[in-house]
Order: sequence, then C-alpha cells, then structure tokens
Amino acid sequence: MAATQIDVGGYKLAAEITGSGAPTVVFSSGLGDAGEAWDATIAALESSVQLVTYARAGIGASDSLADSTPRSLGAAAEELHRLLTAANVEGPYVVVGHSIGALIGQIFAARWPPDLAGLVLVDPSDAQLWLDYDKPKLVMADGDRDDHASFDVRLGAAEVTASRRPLSAPSFVVTSRVGRWLDAKTPELFRPFSLEVLDQRWQSWHKTLAADLGATQRVAEVGGHYVQNDQPELVAGAIDELVQLAAKARL
Repeated sequence: MAATQIDVGGYKLAAEITGSGAPTVVFSSGLGDAGEAWDATIAALESSVQLVTYARAGIGASDSLADSTPRSLGAAAEELHRLLTAANVEGPYVVVGHSIGALIGQIFAARWPPDLAGLVLVDPSDAQLWLDYDKPKLVMADGDRDDHASFDVRLGAAEVTASRRPLSAPSFVVTSRVGRWLDAKTPELFRPFSLEVLDQRWQSWHKTLAADLGATQRVAEVGGHYVQNDQPELVAGAIDELVQLAAKARL
C-alpha cells in the first residue's frame, strides 16, 4: 500500500493507515526504521483494528527537517501527535514502540494520557547507557540519509526519566532474551562494560522500567534486539491483550 504524505507543520511524513476499528494501534519504529519494521508483528495480530505506521522526518519517503540541530525525543513525540491530529486519527491509541521508538512512545504516553489506551515498549533503549560508555554517544543519527534527523541523547535521557511514572493505561515491556548481548560482535564499543555486565544491566533496566510504569514484563526466548521480527507472536499477543482490554472498557 502506498504511503500517504501528511503535513505535520511545514514538512510531510509518510504514513500508512490501514484497517478499521478501535482502538487504533500506532507503531513507533527504532532508529532509521520506517513502518516495514512491524510487518511480521502486524501479520501475527489477531485483532482487527485500525493500524498506523509511519516514518519520522528524514526516514524513508518522509521529508527532512529544515533545522539539522539534534532534537529531543520529546520533539519526535510531538511530531507523532501532530501526525495523528493532521490525519484525523482519533484516540485513544495503543502505542507500540521499538528501541528508541519505545522511548518516544513512553514520552507520548506521559504527555497525552487521555489519548492512551495502552502501551507496548519493545526492547526499549537505555538512553543513560549511551552516556555511560567510555566514549559517550551524545548524538544519535536517525537513519543514514544525508538529510537524516538526529537526537540529542542528554535531552532525551532527561525526558525519559521525567516520563518514567505509573501509567493510567495498561502496558507491557517486552524484553529481548537473556544473553542476547553476549552475541555482540564489537564489544569494544561498549567499554567500560563487559558484555556480561551489559546484558545484566539491560535486563535490570527493563525490569525496573516495567515496575515504575506499572507494566507487565515479558522476556523473549529467541532472537535479538528486533523482538517484533524474531518473536512476533510475543509482541502481537501483548497488543491483542491491550486491544481486548480497551474494547471491554468501552462496554
């Protein structure tokens, strides 16, 4: 299906809006990813509802930003909110995010709680971890286009911390399998952490995040960071549960 170009305030984002039925499920992808990152999970869904996938500025068929200054994760959450408003997609939404897209989803959930029917965070990134490396990652490129956008990691980490509080809607944190960091091919990038310590930190980060949000945690059994591709039924099952809960709440 061809993407629709939607003006979000001086530039256009490519989005695909398919299906019908409430609540709408909105997907927020990881760094440099467009909506195709969710194909396997969408295929595994049992729910028949409206679905929204999109590409952030500078990704896929979306326009670039006029200002190349690294932006905050909150700015990307604002961008998503403008997209849904401009497309006349009404909430409340089940927001599903992967990696850095999960952090955007977490901030979205904290800023617009009335618009939230549920939240699924798929192997969310640890922004503080990027700052704790021997060579901190202060800026993260959002894709590999020449005109890509980028994120200010310090600003993003502060926003994630501020949004880390109990949610009024049900939620899931879906974590990649225990031991997946041990397969990393470039351990030197993660110093001073050993891969064993990194893996333990990742699992601990997700456990405490789930507790702080009041979310249910589920841990994958296979695959790596892209849980939505490696074990799509796990992510799809969490989405289906939230859709069913939202349907019951409307009765």
